[in-house]
Amino acid sequence: MTLAHRRFLVTRPANQSAQLARLLREAGAEPLLAPMIVINDPASPAELDAVLTRLGDYDLAVFVSPSALDEVGRRVSAWPPELAVAVVGPASRERAVELGMLEVISPGERFDSEGLLAHPALQKLEGKRVVLFRGNGGRELLADTLVSRGAQLDVVEAYRRQPPAITTDQLSALIEPGCDGVIITSSEAAENLFSLADAALAEQLRGLRFFVSHPAVAEAVQRLGADAVTLTEVGDVGILAGLNAAFAGSPALPDPEPVVAPPAPSATTGVPSPASAAPAVARAPSATPPARSMVRGRWALLGLLAATGLVAAMLYYQKHALEQTLERRLAQIENRQQSLSASDARDGGRMSQLDARLASIDHQLEEARARLDDLQTLYGTIAGDQEEALLADAELTLSLASQQLQLTGNVGASLAALYRLDERLAGQEKPRLAPLRRALARDIDVLKRFPWVDYVGLSARLDSLAVGVDKLPLVIDANAPEDIAARAERKQAGFWEELGRSLGALVEIRRLDQPDPVLLPPQQALYLRENLKLRLLNARLALLQRDDQTFQRDLAAAENELRKHFNTRSRPVLAALASLKSLRAAQPAQVLPSLNDSLNAVRDARRKVSREEPK
Repeated sequence: MTLAHRRFLVTRPANQSAQLARLLREAGAEPLLAPMIVINDPASPAELDAVLTRLGDYDLAVFVSPSALDEVGRRVSAWPPELAVAVVGPASRERAVELGMLEVISPGERFDSEGLLAHPALQKLEGKRVVLFRGNGGRELLADTLVSRGAQLDVVEAYRRQPPAITTDQLSALIEPGCDGVIITSSEAAENLFSLADAALAEQLRGLRFFVSHPAVAEAVQRLGADAVTLTEVGDVGILAGLNAAFAGSPALPDPEPVVAPPAPSATTGVPSPASAAPAVARAPSATPPARSMVRGRWALLGLLAATGLVAAMLYYQKHALEQTLERRLAQIENRQQSLSASDARDGGRMSQLDARLASIDHQLEEARARLDDLQTLYGTIAGDQEEALLADAELTLSLASQQLQLTGNVGASLAALYRLDERLAGQEKPRLAPLRRALARDIDVLKRFPWVDYVGLSARLDSLAVGVDKLPLVIDANAPEDIAARAERKQAGFWEELGRSLGALVEIRRLDQPDPVLLPPQQALYLRENLKLRLLNARLALLQRDDQTFQRDLAAAENELRKHFNTRSRPVLAALASLKSLRAAQPAQVLPSLNDSLNAVRDARRKVSREEPK
């Protein structure tokens, strides 16, 4: 494997590095996770939640990063299927699909804000409501361009980017055993990495090989002094392909050092090498005396034995060192194998969860498609052709407006309905709709000139009078104070005046065919008040029924009872009489205009459309 036993520093945020780390482990490499950007909750979560509760008001949602998708996905249980989504890169697109977003817009080549803005779906945005989910700070290119293209944009902070929590010592200890490269996917992460390092660590980082996925990030890393920068494809798979291409053909581990044989002893040491000892004996002169020959043979044998022992000792120590190295390497391989097995088990569980989630999403998608087909079939069955549906809607609107006008006399509501219908017809440039629009214009002019009677206000005034009847004073209630005042006046009057009053009181003339109000018992006074209330309620009912004759008769009867049985010198009674007088001036029985011209016009148009439809 090309990347076996290599170590790479991964600087992505923690919520975006799991997939890349898994791919590196599958390739035999070891990921060194050092997030240079920490993703936290937004500064104002309430503002984000408020926007998420009214997602149905928007036509398009734009996400600048997978972190924005993660934060929104954590807060939204079900994404609206009709709301389209625009994302910047492949990772964001995959995350959007996982969250159940059906219509996802993403660039095909350049995976940045410029690439997304070049998409055909984002060219004409006049009058569209767009919400942009992003982090704190960042470029304003995306927001400014969307506004310049006519979009009604709401920018929402979905998350906050903060400096890394790792310390300089932790970073140094992480790469101290060896690091084959640094993976950088944003300029901010590169700046945080070099600002975290001290002088020695920064110099060590500049000597490493950097792998970036965007030209802008490559420029930022080069400005920070990196010596070797390699540009890879976008996405986790693209980064892994770039690493494989960069390390193709180079060994992952250094080869074992060759065993170097000890140098043969020179003549000055007096210990000959094994290769030269035998020839020396063979070249010994035959004229040498036997004693000298024996001495030289012993020395040669001792030298040969010494050299052999030295070589054997060196071979033993080298073998021992090699065995220890192999044991360490085997232990490391076993540990990595165990970690890979545990990681594979976790990944297997995650894959099972993802498969189950994908199956659920597929099932929901199939249900949504089935519902959409049913709705389209139902709409096609009910509505038919677009023009036929428009005319049917117009006929229904006119019928309801005519009924409301005749039943309730609400001219304002009928006029508003005609205005809305005329606005809908204004966008249809078809000759057959011209007679209908002319009839609508005539009916609108008639309703605008028609005098309007405030039936609701008149009904409320009658209700108020009926409620206040219990507080109006009767004539009998006013006699007691008058008698007291009369007795006081008599005391002050003279003798002759008192005598004249006494004689006049001897004769009293009363009509026997009508009851005297002063002699009404309390029970009849209660009935009198209830009868007056019934008169007022009957007048209100006649008002709502447009019965002018009954309305005037009940009001006249109520006024007569007030003048006959109630104290007309009391202010509440006088106010009630004045209110009855103003009510009698109203004329509820008005001949309301009809909308027959417009109804006939729309029916004629529907008949023409029906005749032109193919059989």
